[in-house]
Amino acid sequence: MKCYVTLPTDSIHVISQGIHNHLQTHSDVLTTTNYGWHFIDCKKLLSSVPELLEFFRQLNLIPRHAAVTVITDNTHLPKHIDEPPVVAKINLPVINTQGWANRWYQDGELIAELLDMDQPIVFNSQIAHSVEKLTAIEMPRVVASFTFYNEPVDLLK
Repeated sequence: MKCYVTLPTDSIHVISQGIHNHLQTHSDVLTTTNYGWHFIDCKKLLSSVPELLEFFRQLNLIPRHAAVTVITDNTHLPKHIDEPPVVAKINLPVINTQGWANRWYQDGELIAELLDMDQPIVFNSQIAHSVEKLTAIEMPRVVASFTFYNEPVDLLK
């Protein structure tokens, strides 16, 4: 299985803006100093951003949970493996992903890297991974993360 696969969509700007607007009006995560993971109401988000629901429909995916990561430095998402049993998650850029690297490791060595995430990705959350600030200027980096009832592991083959 691959570490990650990009899932390009022409509607990413509309989706990212919709998620950002939803977070501004339905949460305080964009103003928090509690960095890291923030779980949000998946159904409300999908109702608020119909383009996001359509993106998942095109992939035949049924979202289970939604969260956002809000980070400003390398201590917020250091190298880790996500809690099992979920393997395949989909992340979408929301704001300020330029100047950051998503990195995957095996036996301590870097095996894959994605710079400046500007499209959705499906990734293997059971491979050690991190998010690292390289040249980012605008903060915080916000990414939406989703799990599914029908986990998209086939997309990683």
